[in-house]
Order: sequence, then C-alpha cells, then structure tokens
Amino acid sequence: MTQRQTLAFFVLLPLFAFAATVPLQKEMSFTAARKLLLKEKWRPVNVHAHDDYVLMGVEHELAKMNMKEFDSCSIDFSNCIMRYKRGNECLSVFTIGEKIKYMKVVDWTDECPPPTTKPSSEK
Repeated sequence: MTQRQTLAFFVLLPLFAFAATVPLQKEMSFTAARKLLLKEKWRPVNVHAHDDYVLMGVEHELAKMNMKEFDSCSIDFSNCIMRYKRGNECLSVFTIGEKIKYMKVVDWTDECPPPTTKPSSEK
C-alpha cells in the first residue's frame, strides 16, 4: 500500500464504519427513519429537557407527538436537527418538511449535541 492509499484508508474507514451502523437513506420519510432507529436501539435525546426553549413551527407538532428529539427546526424551510444516542455513539439526523407526515431525511452525522446545562435553580 502506498502512503496515499494508507492515508485514504484511515481517513475514509471511520466514515464507512459509521454509515454501516445507521439504517438511513436520503429522502426516507422521517417517521420510517425514526422507527428504524428505535428498532436499532438508537434513543431520542431530549436536548431541551432542562431549558426554556420556545417551540416554533413544526416543533409544536413534534412535541405533541412526544417526538422530543428535535434540537431545532427553522421556520422558513422547516429544516430540523434530530438527536439520538446509542451507548457512547451520537447521531444527528437532518430533516426537511413542514408537517411530520411530509418530513424527509436529508442527511445525518455522528455529531453529538452540545452539553446541556440545568437551570440555576436545579444546580
């Protein structure tokens, strides 16, 4: 193996290893993706469990359906970031869609949500 091939192997291997553990496809419906993730032992992370985050747009619908894994959703295009964990692994799923039934997966990464802080009254 040349030095370039070796470098490419070590740079690309983690990408393939991560991709193999997530049963997602681009343009997959969010509800189907969520069902698969839960089946694969990915657990939703309620990023806003300890803050006074104000719900906007599709976040109201998600919260009503007890889908509290949203980190944030934009109002203009309804792009959302959904957060999941499985053991020490993290998964961020990016979706688009104004209503849950129309939401589609557009991308995902192994990015973890930033650490949350509890309100000062709970410290």
